[in-house]
This record gives sequence, C-alpha cells and structure tokens, in this order.
Amino acid sequence: GSGSFCSLSQPPLRTPLPAAVTSTPHKHMSRSPRAARTEEDAPPTDWLAELPPELHLRILEGVDDFSDCAAFSLASPRLGLLALRSGLARFKDPLFAVAMRLLLIQRVAVPRRSPRLAASAPAAIPPSPLTESILRKYAADRRASADHFPWLARVSPALCLSAVEGADEQRAETWALRRGEERGADLRVRILRSGLVQHFEGERDAERMVRAEFADGEVQHYEGEQDAERCVRVEWPDGTVLHYEGERGAERMVRMEFADGTMEHYEGEQGAERVVRVDAA
Repeated sequence: GSGSFCSLSQPPLRTPLPAAVTSTPHKHMSRSPRAARTEEDAPPTDWLAELPPELHLRILEGVDDFSDCAAFSLASPRLGLLALRSGLARFKDPLFAVAMRLLLIQRVAVPRRSPRLAASAPAAIPPSPLTESILRKYAADRRASADHFPWLARVSPALCLSAVEGADEQRAETWALRRGEERGADLRVRILRSGLVQHFEGERDAERMVRAEFADGEVQHYEGEQDAERCVRVEWPDGTVLHYEGERGAERMVRMEFADGTMEHYEGEQGAERVVRVDAA
C-alpha cells in the first residue's frame, strides 16, 4: 500500500550440517550472503527519515486528502507529529481525527484471507465505518465545515452529513444527518445574515436546541425538550459565566462567575434579580 514500507526479510532457517562436514569448513562457505552485506547496502526501513525536515513539511503541505494524512501519520508517526506541531491545516482539522479513526477501524475489521480465497470470493460491501455519535461530534465542533461533506460522503456513503440552504429571507443553512438518500435529524442551523449558529440533539422531528453561538462570541446553553428549551448558562467572550434557573421565558439569573474567580449570587424574578452575596476570588 502507499502507506507501508518494505523491510529486509529474514533468510530461511537452515538445517545444521553434520559435524564431519563442519569440522573442515570450505573457504567459500566462511561468510553467508547476509553477513557479507554492509549497513550501507541495507535499505532503510523509513526512507522519509533520510530527508531533511524542511522537505518533510513541503511533502506534508501537498497532502490534501484526510485519508492520505491519516495514512502518512500511521506509516510514520514522527511525520504526523511534525505536521501537528507545525500547524498544517489538514492535520489540525477535526476531520483528521475522524480519518485516523476510520483507518484504524478498517485495519482491525478487515480479516486476512489468502490470495486464492480473496480472488474467488465476491467483494463484500463493508458497513459504514462512521457512527452517528462521530458525525454529531464533528457537526458540533466550531471548526467543522460543509466544504468537507463530500469527503464524508465518499468514505461513508451510508451515513454522512448534508447541508441545505433555505430560500427564505433568513437564508438559514441546515446541517443534517443523511442515511443513504434519506434525510435524518437536524444537527445545526446557521443564520447566514446574523451569523447565529444553533446546535440540536435528538431524533428526526424531535430535535431540541442545546446551544446557541452568536457572532460576537456569546454562547447560550439550553436544556429541555423540543419547544420547551430553557436557558441554563450563558458564556461571554471575556470568561464571565451566567447561570439561570426557571422555565422557558422566565429564566432568572442566580449566579455570575467572573474570569478572576469572583462569584456573585442573585435572587429575584427575571428582570429584577439583585445581588445577595459576593464570594471574592
């Protein structure tokens, strides 16, 4: 394969000669063919190790497929670490971790068969190597991009992600699970005009919002079933965290935590909360 390297094979074991023969060794038998080889003659087990680091990066920059990135990293873990530490985009993308997982699953799952059996047996269609939890985790990542959905569809056509852009004035882009040609549950909705991104969990037609991310960096977390989601926590870009209690539409702030560790406790109904205690950092 493209991600494997050849190493020098061991010579077959030989039956020891009788003592009468070994007692008078011949000159041409004094050295075996393997012993005659020098270290310079032996091929390197990792030919990439012979190249300078600058050339390593140039090679890795040209690898633009996540499957190839994973194969490179498994074939030469040292190069994979070099790519990660150098911040190469493909290796930093969350789909790189998905590609690594896929490759490891495929290596473990594929049974070893003899060439004769492999040639005579019909080719079996493997099940989808991706799981719904992997796709949900990827869709929830802020670095995820619909530009990579074709790659997901290629490596896992039975279960992948699709993106649909609405035609209304809101111009919302919806990411959803896709099982073959059937659309599954919605995972996230992005309002293109405002930049608001809403994340959902749950099955198809029972999706509930669990998080809302605003363009200015504010993040709101929700709990509750569909159409009854209530805000329980708000995170601001400066590190401040606000905690809420109460039903939907009547959430009241009960605690505010600052980045320096200071904590303020509140009482009162929504819109009339008052500070009742302050815990210094």
